[in-house]
Amino acid sequence: MTGLFASIGVDLARENLRQFTMSVVTAGVAVTLSRRFCDHVWTDASGARVVARARWGRIHHMQPSLAGGAVAVACENIRLIDDRTAVMDLLDETDGGLVCPVAVHLEDHTALHVAGGGLARGQVTLSALAEAVELGPSADGPSETAPRGLVCDDLVRPGLAEPGWTPTARARLHGTVRQAELRTNTLTGEPFHWLRLRVHPRIDIDVAAPASTLPASPAPGVSLRARAVLTGRLDLQPDTLKKGRAPS
Repeated sequence: MTGLFASIGVDLARENLRQFTMSVVTAGVAVTLSRRFCDHVWTDASGARVVARARWGRIHHMQPSLAGGAVAVACENIRLIDDRTAVMDLLDETDGGLVCPVAVHLEDHTALHVAGGGLARGQVTLSALAEAVELGPSADGPSETAPRGLVCDDLVRPGLAEPGWTPTARARLHGTVRQAELRTNTLTGEPFHWLRLRVHPRIDIDVAAPASTLPASPAPGVSLRARAVLTGRLDLQPDTLKKGRAPS
């Protein structure tokens, strides 16, 4: 997880971790979810986001993410599987059909945990932290045989899983660049690539990638492949959620 901070312009090898954590907590918005849990959510003007999770007043986890601005996607069968990851089925609201199952590192994981660990239906705003990207031809260039889409690595239905198997949020994205900018994380002064990628006729994903992965911002219409970790937000409001017992 620490390597993914580079996607949003944070080099933890050069940052003073204690000072960085204090900066996030001080500048972030405190979201109290219960007597036990509180999230400190810092969102930079660049879209970089970090969630510092506190348990009984002590920070125990820092999670990088990206403030996604793409249209939220309908989803169902949402359930937590570990300390930050949820699995869910993405839906095409036009025909109500299943697009694909995904695993996502949720920004508001703690709120879902407090609410009992699962929801029947919701809306998720997807984003991704890319570890590697590769440019392809533009939409006007040579045609490609590989379909657009997103595929979560090793994600299978529970009934087909091997003993001890756990799905991960690592995914392969293949889509068309709609927008692209080189942005600067104002907390660290480091640049990163911000891209809006269309992976399905009705699904866009905002992607952050380290500045070193591309020589320049790609032009709209260019095909792009990425290996990334899916992140996202269900936009759960703690005061409207029914409290439940979270799964162990």
